[in-house]
Amino acid sequence: MRRTNDIWETTFGYLTLLLLCSILLDYFFSSLAFGIWFAFSIIWIVKTKHFNIRKSITPFLCFSLFSFVSVIWSVDKPQTMHGIGRQIPLFLFAISGMFLPKISYIEERKIFNRFSIFICCLALVLVIQAVFRYCKYEFEGFLYYHELVSPLELNAIYVSYLVSFCFLYTLQDNEGKVTLKTIKLLVLGFFLILLSSKMILTITVFTSAIMIFFRIKRNLHRLILLGFIFLTSVLILVFANPIKNRFVSEFNTSYKQVLNEKSFEKGRVYTGIEARLLQVRVFNEIMNSPKKYLLGVGLDASKKEIKRIHTRLNTPVRFHTYNFHNQYLQIFVELGIVGLLMFIISLMLALKRAFKIKDLLPFIIISISLFITESVIWRQRGILFFGILYIILFTLDNQNESKEQLR
Repeated sequence: MRRTNDIWETTFGYLTLLLLCSILLDYFFSSLAFGIWFAFSIIWIVKTKHFNIRKSITPFLCFSLFSFVSVIWSVDKPQTMHGIGRQIPLFLFAISGMFLPKISYIEERKIFNRFSIFICCLALVLVIQAVFRYCKYEFEGFLYYHELVSPLELNAIYVSYLVSFCFLYTLQDNEGKVTLKTIKLLVLGFFLILLSSKMILTITVFTSAIMIFFRIKRNLHRLILLGFIFLTSVLILVFANPIKNRFVSEFNTSYKQVLNEKSFEKGRVYTGIEARLLQVRVFNEIMNSPKKYLLGVGLDASKKEIKRIHTRLNTPVRFHTYNFHNQYLQIFVELGIVGLLMFIISLMLALKRAFKIKDLLPFIIISISLFITESVIWRQRGILFFGILYIILFTLDNQNESKEQLR
């Protein structure tokens, strides 16, 4: 019987790995991988007759259901129906997570270690390709940010989200071969720097420093790793390079003008902070009634209002189709304070769980931070990555819990 269970768990592990890897491929492959993963999960649940509800995932399930129900009061029902189609995987993740059998700590390590190796291989391929393009066209931009991952039509911020998780997971892993772990950290760290996501780089550096201080026991190893992080950060910020320029440019933010200007000049250049402050301004204009504050305007129903306000402000056309670039604001506008509270409760339960089992904590820290600058789970890649890791966090049969139970 135990052998049969091991086969099912191993198969689940490979399908989860397949789903994670497919996130960086075409949407067709990621959708197909998710369909296979979900179908297997349901079959496994039925086979084991594991129908004990995992109550800690209930707020997450309620949040997904509430986003569907918002079609009732939506100010743009066709757009909300479109949004519901996009959010279905998040709902299905919650359904499966409520009943999935426990996943062993060993299987979880296999999944994420293999995934980090896949990311390393992909990083090497993309960097080599970028170098060839740079040599051919002599354009430095090919080596950084969105251009670096453009061959796969990816967004550098979402790729950074995955790479940062793999880097921090590898850093916290106390098992495995030191040589392989060192190579993975160097490749992932270098790739993360080239991707140049300001928020994720900052969070990764601070989280790494904290992890090194608390998890690594030998003082010499602590000093070496902390020194390496400090030296790398100094080199990036002191010497002229595109990464430094992305950080320095944010100091040119004109807060008062962005929040008060009635109409902007054509051709004006906006910093990342300014673009997001504009969305805060849009938020204030949309939220103009008690009903909207309570229930929101409906899932995805803010798009027309965003376009209308940006058109009036004479901002660049690309801003007219932007979402809020802030997951908390996005939920507040579209699902109101009710939806936002459900989401925050879901995050707090996940944070509590991560602290308890001493695993996947970097994932929650990165997610909570990234949600300030990106509407992560309003995009398919964000939905799939956040959804699968959120579910694994609650289904993980961690060794620390087992030790506590034995006591």
